[in-house]
Amino acid sequence: MPTLSDEGLAELLGQPLIAKLATTSEDGDIRMTPLWFRADPDGSIVFSTWKDTGAVTNITRNPRCAALIDTVEWPYYGAHFWGTASVEGPENDEEEIAKMFAPYLVGKMDSREYARMLISWGTRVYVRFRPERRKTWDFRRG
Repeated sequence: MPTLSDEGLAELLGQPLIAKLATTSEDGDIRMTPLWFRADPDGSIVFSTWKDTGAVTNITRNPRCAALIDTVEWPYYGAHFWGTASVEGPENDEEEIAKMFAPYLVGKMDSREYARMLISWGTRVYVRFRPERRKTWDFRRG
């Protein structure tokens, strides 16, 4: 199967796609959480979610997790990552949450307004995922 080039991976991670983060619960069940994300220059992938979610609870107890980021239209391409994650602050960081979510909200809603709405529903934190290995595919190159 054709793999993504480094440029293709950068293109993928620059799109407003929904990542799927897999964590492990205390009883061993796998939890899949769909999240908006941003890719940082250091290679980590950052998510913002509520502090009281199952994903945050799972990561706090066991940082080993996986993430899947892929396209939803043909020709498909994507990446599956394995690594570790940590929960970070600052909590309720309206400005950075607005910046992170702005690409997802173009033409829909003001990102600052959206960040304020999310914060009004509960405490927001960041999850920083650090990939250690990956598997990619690129059906555009087939």
